[in-house]
Amino acid sequence: MTALAPISVRDAPKLLADSQPPAAVIDIADSEHPAADIRSVVAATGGRTRIIAVGNVNDVALYRALREAGAADYLVKPFAADQLTAAIARSTAPEASNQTVNGRPQTVFITGARGGAGATTVAVDLSWYLAQREQLRIALLDLDLMFGSVALALDLEPSRGLHDILENPDRVDGLLIASAMARMNDHFVILAAEESPEPDKVPASMTSEALAKLLATVAENADCIVADVPRALIISQPALLERADHLVIVSELNLVSARDVARLTALTQQAAPNCSVSLIGNKAGKGRGEIDADAFSRAARITFSHILPWDATAAKAAANAGQPLGQAAATSAIHRGIAAAADALVPQGVETTAPFWRRFLNVRSSR
Repeated sequence: MTALAPISVRDAPKLLADSQPPAAVIDIADSEHPAADIRSVVAATGGRTRIIAVGNVNDVALYRALREAGAADYLVKPFAADQLTAAIARSTAPEASNQTVNGRPQTVFITGARGGAGATTVAVDLSWYLAQREQLRIALLDLDLMFGSVALALDLEPSRGLHDILENPDRVDGLLIASAMARMNDHFVILAAEESPEPDKVPASMTSEALAKLLATVAENADCIVADVPRALIISQPALLERADHLVIVSELNLVSARDVARLTALTQQAAPNCSVSLIGNKAGKGRGEIDADAFSRAARITFSHILPWDATAAKAAANAGQPLGQAAATSAIHRGIAAAADALVPQGVETTAPFWRRFLNVRSSR
């Protein structure tokens, strides 16, 4: 049921996280940071509730900021009842495709607020789940060229192909991409590299232009692209965020992580206003300086979309098997939480066709 009565932006995250109506009217009149507060409301609902913001300020810059933060519309008070009804109708109208943005596949960046937060675990399991859910064509990219662990987590042999692609973006085409990819199955492919640090070796540079060419080529045969992105890369080259539709920050629940989440969120808002940000809490209940979720959200100025429990048994089973959590510990609470996050990021309902890399790899294997 749609929430027609305006809800205070302060109360909205907690109220909507539980009820999740199709649309809700959020009053931002008393907010000092309306765009940031709306972004927190959107994150709390996992994108499943369309947000109509209402306030007292008639300003086009505010309207744009609210839209970029995830609001479906903004109405200036006082407004007629039919204006509100029309805004809700527009916001809840079905879209042609939930998987595409401007006709291209969604691109999801996943990063850790700090090292060891579990971003790679989330990226691997989220990608695997999407590929299994309705046979979506998922490409998982590990953009940590030297210390990435996606290939290791899946017991795959990384290739040098990603290094060559980034060093020579002008030579990138579908054939080069397909030859560099490791394949988990017909719908789930991985592009990763593990370069050894050497004094006389210059690692491949990750420029915005090279990444744009890589993503554009991969997108030709993918329904969704998931990239495991090291935090240092985002900080050193924030322009890379312009290539993402969503940034998922994975964080443990401690005070220093809350500070870093706030910094990453602010950086994203400045560098890529159109990139939505969501926060996944991980290893909840592990202890060692952990604070409660409400305190964390106040410090970080963003609400958790999902909180995953600490589950050493499931993590050990996945690591030992070289498999995603969904395979090694399918009934675990941590996998169920990641699956829920995936459903919120990439709603169901897309038609797929056989990907180019499947046809290419099948030809190679028959030679």
